[in-house]
Amino acid sequence: MIRAASVRGTTRLLLLSSVLSLSLSFVAAAQDSGTATELEPLVVLGNQEDATGAVGDSNNPPTVTGSKVPVYANEVPQSLSILSADDLKRFNADRVSETLRYTPGVTTDVFGDDNDYDWLRIRGFQADQTGIFLDNAQNLSFAFGSFYTDPYALERIEVLRGPSSALYGGSNPGGILNYVSKRPGERIREVQLGVEDSPAGTVAFDYGDPLGNGQAYRLVSRFKGGDAYDEFNSGARGTFAPSYKLATDGGTEITLLANAHVAEEQHNGSTFLPYAGTVTGTDEFGYIGNDENFSDPDWDKYSRKQFTATGIVEHTFNNDFTLTGIGRAGIADLHERYWYPFGYGGYSTTPTDDVGTLSLVAFEHETETRTAQTDIRYYGVVDTDVVSHDLLFGLDARYYWLDETQASGFGSTQVVNSFDPGTPTLGDPYQDATTTQSQIGFYFQDQLRFGDGWIVTGNIRHDFADTEQDGSGAFSRNDSETSYRAALAYEFTGGITPYVTYSTFFNPLITSPANGVTKPESGDQIEAGVKWAPQGGNFYLTAAAFQIDRENVVTGAFPNYNQLGEARSRGFEFEGAYNFSNGFSVAGAATLLDVEVTEDSDASLIGKTPTLVPETELAIRAQYDFDDLVEGLKLGAGVRRRGESFANDANTLKVPSSTVVDLYGTYEINPGWALNLAATNIADKRYVTACQTEYVCSYGSGREIKLTLTANW
Repeated sequence: MIRAASVRGTTRLLLLSSVLSLSLSFVAAAQDSGTATELEPLVVLGNQEDATGAVGDSNNPPTVTGSKVPVYANEVPQSLSILSADDLKRFNADRVSETLRYTPGVTTDVFGDDNDYDWLRIRGFQADQTGIFLDNAQNLSFAFGSFYTDPYALERIEVLRGPSSALYGGSNPGGILNYVSKRPGERIREVQLGVEDSPAGTVAFDYGDPLGNGQAYRLVSRFKGGDAYDEFNSGARGTFAPSYKLATDGGTEITLLANAHVAEEQHNGSTFLPYAGTVTGTDEFGYIGNDENFSDPDWDKYSRKQFTATGIVEHTFNNDFTLTGIGRAGIADLHERYWYPFGYGGYSTTPTDDVGTLSLVAFEHETETRTAQTDIRYYGVVDTDVVSHDLLFGLDARYYWLDETQASGFGSTQVVNSFDPGTPTLGDPYQDATTTQSQIGFYFQDQLRFGDGWIVTGNIRHDFADTEQDGSGAFSRNDSETSYRAALAYEFTGGITPYVTYSTFFNPLITSPANGVTKPESGDQIEAGVKWAPQGGNFYLTAAAFQIDRENVVTGAFPNYNQLGEARSRGFEFEGAYNFSNGFSVAGAATLLDVEVTEDSDASLIGKTPTLVPETELAIRAQYDFDDLVEGLKLGAGVRRRGESFANDANTLKVPSSTVVDLYGTYEINPGWALNLAATNIADKRYVTACQTEYVCSYGSGREIKLTLTANW
């Protein structure tokens, strides 16, 4: 068991590391004798382009995701997708999950059309709690202690599939998502106005300039207000993200990023619905409408206030090694209250009367989250006569603090002629606790290059994680874990890179040892794949086959948990795009997934597939440039198909497959002015994305039409 003193000691070390990473700028500036120069493109490992900037038209862009040093995407020995700014803007997305619907290995909209949170899974495992990273530093989430990200503030999104603990420490075994912020450097002038048919409206701007003397700034903001697509759901939200950069002639670059987000809204009503009435119809009333909302408009509330500040320092020394430090602090305050259904009258899974009386649960929580973290990396190339070593030495530390209260009450309404359930009487909080988790990791990577194409990558990392919670379930625990990755790849002329990778992972759990949980989840993965991206070519193809074995999975029911659970995820992923050079282009993605419980305290579940995991996901998108007929006009269409999934642990109920068609188009009115129209689920198809149990099924988004007018100058 750890003691409070050890937590305080870990916290002090974390804060000291954060200060150190931010102080690197002043040390390096002193070495540079105070002389500043105009901003130059960042020179990264191998003399590549900026690995965090615009992706552009490159089919093999540079990245730091999956390596923590700048390399080309084909040199990362794991399955990787990089979404460009065009990908983020194509469907006028409001949420990150909307941008990822055409990405292999990623299951979006897990709980349907939830506007408040991005529910995401990668390779069958939940990614939104321990798999979200911002600028390569983790945005840890637990319970309701999370940070929301507006995609308009992002330059790119990078999806690294498979375990990544050897670089990132405790994290989701299915993979991670790295959100890359828009950064200053070039002159940018953009104003955007948008309307939605819900109805709602948006206004956004992206404004920046180099200032001379090695400085630049950028201001990014987006505001949305109006109605959502279900009953009485309305409100407003806004993001403001300023940034500043300074470069000196001695090789030091300092970037400061801030992000503030506020929201005052109400909740959508398309989730937490029973299986009978959503997946299957009922004799009493047919189906529950996918725009019905059973909360109370006078009591329902969603209020979020959050702020993060990030400092990134990069300095290249005379030996061509680079020192990079990132430090970030954040605070988020979230207050929610709403009614949600929990089956029919008497908590039945089927209707108990002709009007479909629903049992309701009133829920309210207040959650405050504070985070601090740092990641310091020292990397460069050491050449010998035979082998080139791309070396990386790193230390990262993070601290997560969560203060939460949760309470509930009970009521009822009906599907037919539903009525507002009113203001509930809530019981005493059943959860009133403060939780902290700190983690410190030391890591090393060597990427060896030899023989005109061979690449061998080796990683090792060791982490110390301390977790403590007070309140009725008070506990403290410490964990110490080592993670590995070993990979072999070969770069053929013509841009073909096959690879094979073995990696391990761990994921520290915020659960009391008194409840039977005594160690982190852990496991390993074997992955074999190929990446084909010819330099200057008009296409790319990637494919990967994998198997993940996950151990120490928590099973059982509160408060009698145990860690007898094991799960296996195996599958195949494909992604590709081709530009025919005549105005026509296509892109596609496919995921075949087989997730199975291999050990469980309930022997009847062994061999079963967990809920919320579709067995297949397919997506294809095509676009045509009509410049020869109508200058500036581009039209596109996409088809998304989600395969069957199971609706209960016993695998006796299924959620059927669904196919959704999306349309989009852009028209450049004149240079600098463009219209973008997106219509998702154009047929307004009613479908269920997934069910967690017979009580918790979620409708996917209906038809949504969004039009934006963007001016650039």
